[in-house]
Amino acid sequence: MKQQEKTLPTAESLTLINESERLKRDIERPDMEKFRLFTQMLRTNLLLKKAIIRHK
Repeated sequence: MKQQEKTLPTAESLTLINESERLKRDIERPDMEKFRLFTQMLRTNLLLKKAIIRHK
């Protein structure tokens, strides 16, 4: 079983794989789409900075 555990991908490695695949895909995007995604990211960041999170 230990050999199987070594071959199974971990959540961290899956995240890295998915992130690298996403970056490769993003390189091929047109400039206007890159700009739109960037401005959307900025708006989301601004929204999250304004959020007030209360814990009960």
